[in-house]
Amino acid sequence: MKKLILLIATLVLICGAFSGPVYAQNSSDEKAEVIGTIQDSDGSPVPNATVAIYNQAQSEILTGTSSLEDGSFSLKVDPGSYVLQVSYISYRTYRTNLDLSAGETTDIENVTLQNQEAMLDEVIVEGEQSYMQMNFDSRSFNVGKDITSLGGSALDVLDNVPSITVDYEGNVALRGNSGVQVLINGRPSSLVRNGTEALNSIPSNVIEEVEIITNPSARYSAEGTGGIINIKLVDDVTLGFNGSVQANTGYPQDHALGANLNYHKNNINWFGNFEIEYENDPASGSTFQSFNGDTTYAYREITEQDETEREGSAYVGADFYLPANQILTFSTRISLENEEEDSDVRYTDYSPDEPGVYRNVFESWDILQRVNRDDIEENRENDFDVRLQYENRFDGSDHRLTADADFEFGTEDQNSNLIQLVQTGDVNPLNQRTFSDERYREMRFDTDYERPLGRNGRLEAGMRLNFDWMDNDYVIEEQQNGFWVTPDSNLGISDNFTYYENVNAVYTTVAGENGKFSYQLGVRAENTRIQTELDRTGEGSDQNYLDLFPSAFLSYTLDERNSFQISYSRRIDRPWSRMLLPFTEIADTRNRRVGNPGLRPEFGNSFEAGYLRYWDTGSLLSSVYYRHRTDVIERVSTIDGQGITTRRPINLATEDSWGVEFSADQELFTNMQLSGSLNIFQSDREGEYQDQIYSSSTGRVTGRLRVRYQFLDGWNLQSYLNYRSAQQTTQGRRDGSFFMGSGISKDLLNRRASISLNVRDLFNSRQYEGEIINPNSYTDSNYQWSTRSFRLNFRYNFGGANRGRR
Repeated sequence: MKKLILLIATLVLICGAFSGPVYAQNSSDEKAEVIGTIQDSDGSPVPNATVAIYNQAQSEILTGTSSLEDGSFSLKVDPGSYVLQVSYISYRTYRTNLDLSAGETTDIENVTLQNQEAMLDEVIVEGEQSYMQMNFDSRSFNVGKDITSLGGSALDVLDNVPSITVDYEGNVALRGNSGVQVLINGRPSSLVRNGTEALNSIPSNVIEEVEIITNPSARYSAEGTGGIINIKLVDDVTLGFNGSVQANTGYPQDHALGANLNYHKNNINWFGNFEIEYENDPASGSTFQSFNGDTTYAYREITEQDETEREGSAYVGADFYLPANQILTFSTRISLENEEEDSDVRYTDYSPDEPGVYRNVFESWDILQRVNRDDIEENRENDFDVRLQYENRFDGSDHRLTADADFEFGTEDQNSNLIQLVQTGDVNPLNQRTFSDERYREMRFDTDYERPLGRNGRLEAGMRLNFDWMDNDYVIEEQQNGFWVTPDSNLGISDNFTYYENVNAVYTTVAGENGKFSYQLGVRAENTRIQTELDRTGEGSDQNYLDLFPSAFLSYTLDERNSFQISYSRRIDRPWSRMLLPFTEIADTRNRRVGNPGLRPEFGNSFEAGYLRYWDTGSLLSSVYYRHRTDVIERVSTIDGQGITTRRPINLATEDSWGVEFSADQELFTNMQLSGSLNIFQSDREGEYQDQIYSSSTGRVTGRLRVRYQFLDGWNLQSYLNYRSAQQTTQGRRDGSFFMGSGISKDLLNRRASISLNVRDLFNSRQYEGEIINPNSYTDSNYQWSTRSFRLNFRYNFGGANRGRR
């Protein structure tokens, strides 16, 4: 640990030495001033127009303001050469070059803005970003105008992105690997602290882009053997007051109201996002199980669920544009959620005709008993986040220092009441209840430094300090003789579980070019300390390990349209805190889940080779990849002598997987785009648990096809198809699936507003079906977590931008 602290201190000193002094600034007397008046074609003043000064490359805004009621404006800036831009909604953007001297006042007199409609016959005023942009280290998908996801959540958006799959529990996988790190705007977030299901709380309308990094460099946290998914939220800094309001309604019930607001004046940009939502989701499933041991039995279980969710969130903050190209951002987020779930589980127990393991053959058997179990669960979650970010660009955009300090905290209370009634026999009703009280704290500090090396080189270095603490009280009680008591240990564990994680990291990368070749080499060191403890029993674990995670990239550019690349990276996948919780879920008495405090991290080595081809109307990325993983975490199901199935995560297997993936984007004809992806991979796993060998060798195909067509005046039609083939597991099989969706939208009020209607899972075919096959048992399960849904969405933009900021 002392060596790590010394290395961090050395890195900070080096960064400070490279960065040079940042306190010297021009005085106000040395600045140049730009004044003028903005008017329309009739000579009338245009108030609240956006006036901005950019660098010559127009890649960075330096300062700006809004015009006053009489259309006048005034700006001060350091001497130099710039581009002045004036814009206002429904008018064509005005630009002019400026050469400013110290102490000089430049009057550009009257700026006349031309109405967009008057120019339509001459030029195309508004362009549109391609849906898919491909690079070797990442692929970006412009989902801001994906109308098939409007009114939905981040999980709905991800489920439409190539290479990503989302299962019925909200788990996200990349190329079939669930060891994925999900970032929000390039940084970790409390929204994925306990798994990706919490992404349901991010409305789709604030998501601008999804970036996929299948083989990350050492710059990124080594977490996630499957790669990185970076969700980029809307972030348009537009001068003046602007934003949008949106509302959606749907069936099954899904209603929401929200607003994105942005106000930029002088050197401060204020932003905020507000959202309230009500959602009611039905779900259903069934399980058949037979067992042949000391006795032979079989049962069928049918589950009906109804989940109601109420949520409100607010995200506010400000960007402070400081002298010498410095930006300081302060933001805070509050999220309050209340969720109620009513589950009705019905068991039917059968007496098989003969001993043996049966597969769904029970219609002629005698019924031993029927059991009904009702579970009413209430969950309250409060999350808070305070963040301070700093950026300093030295000598231009390629030399910069950034820092990010983040503090997150919250609580989650979960209470449930369960009543079980046996309809045949004289068994008394079984009443149970559970209480779970969780508190968490997370503190994180990041700093990154970048600077050019020579003419074609680049150096990056940085560090991260991360502290995560969680405390969970869990109690199970059962009513006996009119009193609530703690049941025997075989029904669960009542205890207090504490979890502490500390991950400290430093990294460095060096990149450069030599003719048509370019390279990047990097290494990251991460020290991990994880401690868990059960207060009452004293049981716990303590893991402390230091690992190196190298990365290497080599690219060859044949010409501007053809490129090749090979890459390598080493990654880690630490079990998240909920997987370590040792408490037993009892909502379903026949099927239970329990965590494993002794879980170890997965490690993976990933190799990839790709070919990128561009042409005038499209692009194609072809990739071949191989991945080797050790200590792969998998949930294993075991059945005890009472017929109770328990699922627990363990470090089960070693895995070798390889595959080929194609991603393409093609403009078929004017205003019609087709994009698609195809992933074909093979995975071999082998492991041992409780003296039993678990192995699987399976191939799988996943594919997506998406078409987008703009027609008439402001109409937009989109449709998609998703396909996933069947897959063998270490204990059985998962069936494949095929589903599709579609949406249509119309621009209104001179493109200030839009209305859209979309349908997901058009044929109501999206569901999970799988088998678990053991020597003495057979289990067949199917589950449908969402039915065919319809959503109607309305959005209105105001001010000088089409989007606010979140």
